[in-house]
Amino acid sequence: MPRIEQRLIEPGSDMERALADLRGRFVAKLGQPLQCEFQKLKDWLQAYVGAGGELLGGCNIRAAALAPLLSKAGEKSGLLASLLKAPGKTIEQKWAAAEDALNNGRALVIEGRGTEISGDKSKFANLTSFHAFVLLQVVEDGERKKWFVGFDPDVSATTETRELWNSLIKAAFDTQDVDLGKWNEKVKDLDRDRLHRILTTMILGTTAHGFGPLVRRYAIDRTKGLEPPYRG
Repeated sequence: MPRIEQRLIEPGSDMERALADLRGRFVAKLGQPLQCEFQKLKDWLQAYVGAGGELLGGCNIRAAALAPLLSKAGEKSGLLASLLKAPGKTIEQKWAAAEDALNNGRALVIEGRGTEISGDKSKFANLTSFHAFVLLQVVEDGERKKWFVGFDPDVSATTETRELWNSLIKAAFDTQDVDLGKWNEKVKDLDRDRLHRILTTMILGTTAHGFGPLVRRYAIDRTKGLEPPYRG
């Protein structure tokens, strides 16, 4: 389940317009540097900023809190599982309803087993993992293949997200120290400009149009439902 890459987006395409609209939702809610306190970083990212620099938990709680923020005005966020449990509908009709909800601007929280909702390069891609994140839109590529676009706040999920986080922390503290634990612990002391740079780069990337590695496209098998999450 790779992230969205600009080379996959044709200029002037429906995908470009849809993703520009989606990016606008993020930009509006992420706000300006002066509004970026440490708590905002914790609200948006599941990052290595707990006491002692350890990884924060609460993926389902964070996803549930972010979904309303990322829904369009007038649209209520919800749970994908609720749509997939609708009585009297086929599984294809349930997924069609989910697609319509997303493309009307309703963000949906998806949660489940790692093997069901994580790409094969994710640390969650195993039967015993539970994970949750936010689905935001459905887009079609040039071959008319549909992709679900999601936002996963966990900076630890893939090699790409971990490497970007580490590079941003090194830049923020102007260090090449390989022991980043002590620097992660100090993130809470960064000024708002640096916090905002970390937050927006992780989500929006480094260009004026694309996304960072926390926003990804997902190929979902819409001929079946999702396995219940494993909570051990």
